[in-house]
Amino acid sequence: MPKRKKSSASSRLGAALFLIAAAVLVFGAVETWKLWSSDSGRILLAARFGIGDPARVTQILAKEIRRGLTAAGVPADSIEERAAEPGVRWRVGLPPDASLLQTNYAVTRCVEDAGGVVLSGLERGGPNGEPTVKLQIGLPGRALHDVTLVRVPHSAAERAAEPVRMALLLYGFGEDPDQAVDIFALPVPFAVAVVPGAPASGRLFRAAHQRAREVVMHVPLEPVNYPQVNPGPGTILVTMNEPRITGLLRRDFDQAGAVVAVANHMGSLATQDMSVMTAVFHELNRRNVPFFQVQPAAGSVCKSLASNLGVVYDEPDVVVDTGARTTAAALDARWNAVLKQAQSRGQLIVMIRATPQLIDWLPRAASAKRLAGVNLVPLSALLRRPMTL
Repeated sequence: MPKRKKSSASSRLGAALFLIAAAVLVFGAVETWKLWSSDSGRILLAARFGIGDPARVTQILAKEIRRGLTAAGVPADSIEERAAEPGVRWRVGLPPDASLLQTNYAVTRCVEDAGGVVLSGLERGGPNGEPTVKLQIGLPGRALHDVTLVRVPHSAAERAAEPVRMALLLYGFGEDPDQAVDIFALPVPFAVAVVPGAPASGRLFRAAHQRAREVVMHVPLEPVNYPQVNPGPGTILVTMNEPRITGLLRRDFDQAGAVVAVANHMGSLATQDMSVMTAVFHELNRRNVPFFQVQPAAGSVCKSLASNLGVVYDEPDVVVDTGARTTAAALDARWNAVLKQAQSRGQLIVMIRATPQLIDWLPRAASAKRLAGVNLVPLSALLRRPMTL
């Protein structure tokens, strides 16, 4: 009898082990089928084990490239594809005001989400000097798509037909808040850059919003030779970690209210620090706010990092620093040069330091007769816009 009991227990154990093994096999078969039948699974199997139809993998990546181009707002009729060795060659024409960085990011993000890789990316000038980005896309060690992004400039006829647009951004209000409020009231379209964290900052942000001004948050970042050169209270320093930087930025956003962009106030050192700017850009990305870099330092990492992280990046075209000794004649001469540049380029973003003489000078400078066909528009009309993937 004991032997039969032992035999019965062994049988039950064997049956249980068989059922477990069968369940594992069935589960594995189902998961393998899911992997094999999904686009991401096919890419994974091809990338890791070299398994699958290369033509099908090429098609899947092509679909993701098109998805990225669509997200970046590229018209379908601006995209050319043709067969080449080893896969597909693309030429993508972008409008004159399109961002190569954002288009590159959109394509890269879609390809990587599917399991593909961007093997290389090179920015250069085209045969006629047009800005160009060349991407190689495929699997690790294997290029399947050559994608050339070309920003096509306006023709002379198109430039003549398009209205000339210029946006003004006034900055430097911290020294005299009462004067700032008077400037905000001027009957001229312009945006204002206000530094957060200073004693008068809250008042300035409120006054700007009351006057329906577009606001740029002018975040103080550590410059070279800090603290001898000091942007003011709440400066983001290169010694700070990401939680500290995020906390300062969130406090600044709470004080500023609605903003159209964030700009650097000084920051010749911080904008060269990858860790600092990564922390800043993570918060901007979360809020879908562009970064507007003023007078970039030679070693700034902001433009390339913005491309990698998907943050919209822009710069002013002209900065007019009207110091205390700037005469009206000198200011007029500088303004004439700015207007000429706007006419030549078709659109321009101009930063101007706010000084007492601006109260009398700016309304005259912005008169229709003086502008001579240049249209003053909101800053948001010329800033590159965040996109949603």
